[in-house]
Amino acid sequence: MRKSPRPMKRRRFVTLLALGGGALVSAPLSRAAQALTRPEPRERARRRAPSAAVRREIETQEKSLAEQLKTIRAYELPPGSPMAFSFRPLRLLRAKRGTPR
Repeated sequence: MRKSPRPMKRRRFVTLLALGGGALVSAPLSRAAQALTRPEPRERARRRAPSAAVRREIETQEKSLAEQLKTIRAYELPPGSPMAFSFRPLRLLRAKRGTPR
């Protein structure tokens, strides 16, 4: 490690360290004070109300979805039918030392 051409005096180092610590301690307090004194945010631009056509389409899609879910939930599987899937976790393959992955 190279030595700097002008070594820092101990008093200067301790002063900088104290100032840095003070800044860390006071930063959260200053953010909290700033949050309390912030002006209230402007009202966000209100969205336009959906048109009649959009509302009608949303209602149509909701009805269609409800019918589809009702059909799926009402479907009964025959007894003894195979499972749709089963989860089988795979073992982690670890590389031996000295061999590339």
